[in-house]
Amino acid sequence: MEHFELSDVGRLREQNQDCYAVSENGRYPIFVLCDGMGGHRAGEIASAEASADIVRTLEELMAEDDGSVFVKVSSAVSHANNHVFAMSMEKDQYSGMGTTCDVCVITPGGAHIGHVGDSRVYIFAEKGLYQVTKDHSLVEEMIDRGSLTREESYTYEKRNYITRALGTEAAIQTDTYLVAFKPGDIILMCSDGLTNMVAEIDIAYILSEKTSLEEKAHRLIDMANDNGGQDNITVILIRR
Repeated sequence: MEHFELSDVGRLREQNQDCYAVSENGRYPIFVLCDGMGGHRAGEIASAEASADIVRTLEELMAEDDGSVFVKVSSAVSHANNHVFAMSMEKDQYSGMGTTCDVCVITPGGAHIGHVGDSRVYIFAEKGLYQVTKDHSLVEEMIDRGSLTREESYTYEKRNYITRALGTEAAIQTDTYLVAFKPGDIILMCSDGLTNMVAEIDIAYILSEKTSLEEKAHRLIDMANDNGGQDNITVILIRR
């Protein structure tokens, strides 16, 4: 297995509130991507604290032989949620801060994924690009209700409004997914700074190219910036 991670501030933002963390210290590789929100440096702190806390907790939990991987992922996200929420209550400058969160643990059984917010996890396999996670966003709820089409959502003024985030409430619900991860497949974890700027057809094309993961990551971020770079952009690429 190989992987490569890259983060960029984009064209318009002054600071990068995205954060990622990777651990290969335990039994299974752990990947975390967070996209923070909040004024001043609060979003940056929320994403950094959450990603580090999740990795620490999961390293401890995954060292134990018993128990479901999904339960451990959800427990780690809940632990980080408690940590960030407590910080937001302690200092006025951290009030209301939060972060999206995607977690991926690679085991022989596949990719175990935990998800909160509107950052995304995709898998690129022989049948093409498939979005694993479902956004926790106002737009996604409106599409489900039939009050907005997918095409209309790309220009909807409240398309960045998320309905679930880590650290904004005392308790958190984590969506979990198990994805088959075969040799040659690529997992893409990314913040919405990529998916709001680059169409999925272009993402799929870049992932299909006979290039290294590093080259793919740079191509994805360069395209997001070329298309406007309106937000921070972070990608994690994992290939089995």
